[in-house]
Amino acid sequence: MRIGIATDYGKHANASSLHLIARKVFLEMGKLMNEKKSFTIAALKYQDIGIGDVNQHFDCINIPNMGGYRFPPLKALTSNNLSIGLVGIDEVVLGEQAYETKPQWAINKPIIEKEVPKWEKYSNKISFIHASTNSDREQFIKYLKIHKEKICIIPYGTDHEIFRPNLNREDARKKIFSRFFLEDAPYFIHVSESNWARKNVFRMLDAFQLAKSKGIKHNLIIVGKMKPVVAERANQIKDTISLGFVSEVDLVTLMQCADALVLPSLHEGFGLPLVEAMACGTPAITSNVYSPPEIIGNAGLTVDPYDVTDIANKMIEIATNKELQETLSVNALERSKSFSWKHTAEMLLEKMLEKKKQSSANFNFEENIDVAAHRTIVTVAEMLPELHRIRRDILEADYSSMISWTLEYGLEHPDVKDFLIPFKDWLISQSGKEIEIQD
Repeated sequence: MRIGIATDYGKHANASSLHLIARKVFLEMGKLMNEKKSFTIAALKYQDIGIGDVNQHFDCINIPNMGGYRFPPLKALTSNNLSIGLVGIDEVVLGEQAYETKPQWAINKPIIEKEVPKWEKYSNKISFIHASTNSDREQFIKYLKIHKEKICIIPYGTDHEIFRPNLNREDARKKIFSRFFLEDAPYFIHVSESNWARKNVFRMLDAFQLAKSKGIKHNLIIVGKMKPVVAERANQIKDTISLGFVSEVDLVTLMQCADALVLPSLHEGFGLPLVEAMACGTPAITSNVYSPPEIIGNAGLTVDPYDVTDIANKMIEIATNKELQETLSVNALERSKSFSWKHTAEMLLEKMLEKKKQSSANFNFEENIDVAAHRTIVTVAEMLPELHRIRRDILEADYSSMISWTLEYGLEHPDVKDFLIPFKDWLISQSGKEIEIQD
């Protein structure tokens, strides 16, 4: 079986959950590919899905995450065994509340009205749709009118080699405080994004201010994108610290050393930060609606996202009850074991095999991995806007030059290495020399 996976989500994808999900799914599917040798995977550009050449070379096409309510291009429906990951249709469910301003809603409302009916009209042409939670599945049925038989539950995961408890938490706290010139104090962490309306940031800030007035000693550290209007409000609240974008290494340390993740979103389709926090042994204060309660179970406290007092009270409860915090931390670590990218990939592959009825007995792995690797190299090279020096190699189909670039540069690049690591042995064999590569 030959599987094509959409990996290119655009110029700024490295900062989005879309790209993260595509990377992790591809990497874990790649591990299964090398273990089973009964199928191959290849990275595809999203805009190429549905073109004849793609259909001729792949038995299954997967889009790991559509990133919202938009339906894929209709040309994609001609693909062999098309499957789609659908998560977080907050704009459809919340309507105007999902947008920061009324003008934004006015622009997007007609787009939603155009896109939503396509799911009911065309989803019969899709092999299956994978939702990450039961909550999302029910929303797809209710709002998009997708038949329930078409939807399966395949949760997303986290990387337990990266997000894990720190065995020397106090030392890690001192180092991260020193790095960002922070005072040594207990803190909550919030992982934000540009859409502050959906993330419910203003109510969270008001709740933190209320909790501070009740005497808690905690800071609130905000990481991630923050619009000026939010930064201005945050700067007015004592002990609120905005760090902006931080590296993954720093994010992990900040997550490990926090007393709780605060994520009272109006809507979450899955909530990757919740799973990342749990894997670090950090409990969450999160919403009691949609997917978050399903994700955290007994690993945190839930709140009414519209009730500032409720959010503040839960902050106070964790800040003042060390025993509760420790219990939730143990629960979080145990709960996180239910979520892994390996499990996501295994479930996805099982579903694809179920839909692909033909026997794979005559599948020639060695021949097909050549094709898969070549296509992946080209896709990866075109994903990185800075790679002007190998554009000519792509146009001239100079694979030897591209393989040299991949070995020297691509396998170390944080945005694309997960797409290349599955082909590491193949790349080395093609180069004719063994070199040291850091996975």
